[in-house]
Amino acid sequence: MRRLTPEDWATWRDIRLTALRSDPAAFGAALAHEQGVDEAWWRAFLDPARGVKVIAEAPEPVALVAGVPHEDLSDVLYLYSMWVKPEFRGRGVGAVLVGEVLAWAREHGWARVRLRVFRGNRVARRLYERLGFVGNGDSEVMEYEVS
Repeated sequence: MRRLTPEDWATWRDIRLTALRSDPAAFGAALAHEQGVDEAWWRAFLDPARGVKVIAEAPEPVALVAGVPHEDLSDVLYLYSMWVKPEFRGRGVGAVLVGEVLAWAREHGWARVRLRVFRGNRVARRLYERLGFVGNGDSEVMEYEVS
């Protein structure tokens, strides 16, 4: 696992675009938009003031996740962009990635970590529940109380 800095912008960009090409229905973002942004945009996104971005490497990047301040809730870190290359799924990579975001949230004093998981994504929902996230069953929103 590796937490990224603005100097890692090309690494994040490349794995993010791979994720969007591989599983477009899993993301709210559009591949065309993110293909069109410049280096300055990617560097700004990776600014530590804008949260944490983590990749898993084996030895090349095989997974990513981001934790960013929630737009509307000042005490909530929003976990998103979780993705693992298909051939690395089921090996615990996702749990380690989420654990890294939760550790960062603790280190930086966040009260809660929130995420959205699409209703039909039972595998992801089970992962997040195992890690301590709670949802109401029907909602796409799940939350973790940082302690």
